[in-house]
Amino acid sequence: MITLSNYQTSLTPFTLTEKTTYPLSATTYILELYSNQLQGNTLLYLTGDTSLNIDRYNYYPVNLIPYNLIEGTYDYKVWQTTGGTLSVSGLTTNDVVESGLATIIGSGTTS
Repeated sequence: MITLSNYQTSLTPFTLTEKTTYPLSATTYILELYSNQLQGNTLLYLTGDTSLNIDRYNYYPVNLIPYNLIEGTYDYKVWQTTGGTLSVSGLTTNDVVESGLATIIGSGTTS
């Protein structure tokens, strides 16, 4: 389980590289947060890995401030893609490199 904050950037650990099948230089990661409560999803790019050992773990800054999500538990998936659009349409389950539960804490600015 990962914990993300609505009101600040969260440095979040993932293990993406070990399941990535595309060349790392061409791979883009998309984080999908699915709210079971609202039956909707939010997509955002994962960029700026700050890990010192990317073959073992990855640390990405995740900024939820623009999305203003409701506090609670979300399902999450991280997709690998070589495309340039923020979409998971056309991707398959083979493109999921990590999944699990995410807890969103803190109220958004306008919720």
